[in-house]
Amino acid sequence: MLEILSHTPPWVWALLAALAALGLRQTRTQRLARARLAVLPAVMLALGLNASWSSFSAHPPLAAAWLGAFLLAAQAGRGWRAPAGTAWDADAARLVVPGSWLPLALILVVFCLRYGISVGFVLNPGWRDALALLAGVSMLYGAIGGVFVGRALGLWALTQHATMSGDVLGVDARAAG
Repeated sequence: MLEILSHTPPWVWALLAALAALGLRQTRTQRLARARLAVLPAVMLALGLNASWSSFSAHPPLAAAWLGAFLLAAQAGRGWRAPAGTAWDADAARLVVPGSWLPLALILVVFCLRYGISVGFVLNPGWRDALALLAGVSMLYGAIGGVFVGRALGLWALTQHATMSGDVLGVDARAAG
């Protein structure tokens, strides 16, 4: 194991540090402009696509599996209730979102999955042709990216509703400040 870790390029550890920092930021209550709702989902979507591309570029059914899992998870994520304490601050035009450890956990799952699969490909080159393994991994990447995108779309919809009504989830926007 130490040999594997020692042969890991330094940029991988820098990426892990950046992702961990992004995830830790999600544990604190944030006041987000609408545009910032897209940052974390965009990062996770890019990482998932990048990780999957090497797996499904030669196998269109794997791309379809990724897309199907992404769309299902995005729809499910969009329908989830906003966490208690989510409110629209109309004066600042910001959405107040309570902190959560879930984004950090999902970020670390994606990183560990990608790292583990990359190491597995080096140690077991035959994995590159194991369509069942690749399908499962592609669907997992798609589902995780979909959850982040769906959650952001759900929160975006709340900001639209709040702008029109001055209220989010029954919480008076003035009380959220």
